[in-house]
Amino acid sequence: MRLTHFAFALTFLLLCITGYLAWEGQEAKRGAMNEVALLKKKQEAREVASPNVSSMMPLPSAPAASITPPAPGAIAAPSPPSISAASSLPGGGLTVPASIRTAEAKGINTNTLTPLQKQVQDAKPIAKVKTVVKEQGFVIIDAGSKQGIQKGLAFDIRRGDAVLAKIRVSETVEENESVADFDLASIPAGVSIEPGDEIIQPVGR
Repeated sequence: MRLTHFAFALTFLLLCITGYLAWEGQEAKRGAMNEVALLKKKQEAREVASPNVSSMMPLPSAPAASITPPAPGAIAAPSPPSISAASSLPGGGLTVPASIRTAEAKGINTNTLTPLQKQVQDAKPIAKVKTVVKEQGFVIIDAGSKQGIQKGLAFDIRRGDAVLAKIRVSETVEENESVADFDLASIPAGVSIEPGDEIIQPVGR
């Protein structure tokens, strides 16, 4: 009878050890998959950030402007008014009111921020954009699990007093950096995210 109990206990112990080893193997596999995914995204980021020089088109050079001096005894044509001179002209879209010119000359900021812009500007930065891979729709930020970043958290990308885009942290989170996917619908037309742009908590709208 004791032998039967011993055999049962030994079998149960072996099952426990096998289950633990299987669980540990799954965890190691999941960690390796996350590491491979991060390395793949980093490689894609490097390829996008370093385009092949041979594939780049040279920029067209503007022709040099030639100025023909007037003939002796002729009257030179008047030059068009400069933009700086336009500010003193009465009326017109380029005219700057004297009160604004006076205030700015004294160092007074005449731009008034909206409450939302002020909230964006005053928000404490959590991290910064490290790498941008717009073609793949993600960024790498310089904060990770060590700074409390977790999968699924949503953030805003800020520059100055404006929100440029909304992002959400994906599965790849390391100690000091994370991968976050763009909410493409939140990026205004013509706006590009750049390394150094700040990450803040989502601002209420």
